[in-house]
Amino acid sequence: MSDHAATTTTAGVDFASTAANTAACSIEWSNGHANIVEFCAPCDDRYLLDLAGRVTKLGIDVPLGWPSPFVEAISMHNADGSWPTWYDHQMNLSDYRYRKTDTWLHDELKFPLPLSASTDRIAIPTMRAAALVVRIAPHVNLDGSGLVVEVYPASALARWGFQSRQYKGKKNIDARRALTKNFFDETSSWLSLSKEHRELCDSNDNVFDSVIAALVSRASLVKLIEPIPLNLQEAAKREGWIAIPREGTLSQLASPPETP
Repeated sequence: MSDHAATTTTAGVDFASTAANTAACSIEWSNGHANIVEFCAPCDDRYLLDLAGRVTKLGIDVPLGWPSPFVEAISMHNADGSWPTWYDHQMNLSDYRYRKTDTWLHDELKFPLPLSASTDRIAIPTMRAAALVVRIAPHVNLDGSGLVVEVYPASALARWGFQSRQYKGKKNIDARRALTKNFFDETSSWLSLSKEHRELCDSNDNVFDSVIAALVSRASLVKLIEPIPLNLQEAAKREGWIAIPREGTLSQLASPPETP
């Protein structure tokens, strides 16, 4: 019998710097079927801590760490005012801006570089996430091997063959409705949701992204994601690693292939 025959629950969080723009989705998986059972929007840390205690895997759409060279440089500067000269280390400024997972996503899978956790505004939600994750699982590795996994809905949508850009915000509501219709039509044989939940996805891009995050957390749980290259596994534990679904795996989430 498959290890995934029993009922499990995965959740996804479209994370922001404040609760107002944070949304979460829970999906229950059983007997080859998935059911969206709960949404939360807006969503505060108290809810997310409770949610983490009720699920098998939690996908969070936010960088879970910072580039190691950046962390080391900030530590040096805080200690004695020094700063590494990146040319002496055969490095450049991008090594301080982007994590190994960011550059791998760009160089190997040909996706645009994600926002920088050290130099872009996403650093603010990254700090909120760090404070949350340490309460969920102290001393956790950030590579997705435990309860929490880092996800990136835009890359997952692209991997699964859907529009992954220009569907967010009020100005793109028509494009978002077309995307959600396409997505839920394609997954209708195994993914269920209420009319109310469907309308929330149409009206709120944070809610829709939380659905994708919950699906990617399922992909991580059942090993339908790209493996972390061996030479980057240690960095992934400290910096975080974006779970990227393998191509063509969306239809396999509810009934994954047997794994050795």
